[in-house]
Amino acid sequence: MKNTLVAKSMIASIVILCIGASSVSAYNIQSSLNPQPMDRGILYVGGAGPGNYTSIQKAIDNSSSGDTIFVFAGTYNENVDTKLKKVALIGEDRDTTIIQGLTTNPVVRIGNSDTSIEGFTMIGTSVEIILHVVTLCDDVFITNNVIKNGVQGISLAITTSRITITDNTIMDNVYIGIQVQSSTYDLIQGNTIKNNGAQGVDVSLNSNHNSILNNTITGNGEEGIAIGGLASTENTVQGNVISDNKIGVRFTGGAGSNEIRSNSIEGSAMEGLLLSSSNENTIEMNNFIDNKRQATFKISSRNVWDANYWSNWVGVKFSAPIFQKFPKVILGGVRMNFDKNPALEPYNISGAI
Repeated sequence: MKNTLVAKSMIASIVILCIGASSVSAYNIQSSLNPQPMDRGILYVGGAGPGNYTSIQKAIDNSSSGDTIFVFAGTYNENVDTKLKKVALIGEDRDTTIIQGLTTNPVVRIGNSDTSIEGFTMIGTSVEIILHVVTLCDDVFITNNVIKNGVQGISLAITTSRITITDNTIMDNVYIGIQVQSSTYDLIQGNTIKNNGAQGVDVSLNSNHNSILNNTITGNGEEGIAIGGLASTENTVQGNVISDNKIGVRFTGGAGSNEIRSNSIEGSAMEGLLLSSSNENTIEMNNFIDNKRQATFKISSRNVWDANYWSNWVGVKFSAPIFQKFPKVILGGVRMNFDKNPALEPYNISGAI
């Protein structure tokens, strides 16, 4: 009798294990492309699975906040609006999962906080913002996308905060690559921002405590980075390669108390760095290489320049020790600022990797 009970128990255990293994295997096949936590609901768009949606918007409309919407590779001709849903939009592959806007509305509109979008190519027209984050949103993540051919690439509306924009390529937009308006505590990191008609990154209307780190910003028609506004303070610009723009970096309109540190500012058609009505900034350990005018200032005071590399400094041009004791003079009309400790060699700054 005892042996019979043991046998029956072993058979039941084997059956349960087989069923469990089968369920886990099926789940892994379905979710291996999805990096979100297992407690999210998952809706699929494209692909060949039964019940998959044919459009991203239909999946959003039928989702609940907290869901993940996984989009298989393909071209989706639609404008997408997350509305009030807090969802994660994930593309299978950023180069082959394409959202092509059809109207003058944003190609993708983020309508609520705690939303993320990753792994898409988003393409607009000369009258469309590509990706718009609406007022009062926070904790939005925009990661590993290609954003191109719109009137603007990414637009953060006023009173947004803690928006993370990382590892994207933002290019060939009519005006601005990334526009930040009265937005705070944002992170713009590791992006390639190139060939936009106006600014690569434009920070304005009292935006503070933002970090622009380790980006490659090149070939933009106006400034690589522009920061303006009376309360646009305590922003950090660090580790960027800013090259071949009309102006490398410009601070204006009262923007002050910012840090410009460890950037390589190269080949600007006009100024590498222009401070206009901008006070109490720290400019240190940057490379200023072959800009038409390396740096200048207008109606600006109490800025600190220290340990920057200047390709036209006399101490670089002439190796005699006496020349290396000279400060670097930064002219601002009839006034002068000084970098008293210019670097002899350029710093190794890599930008976006």
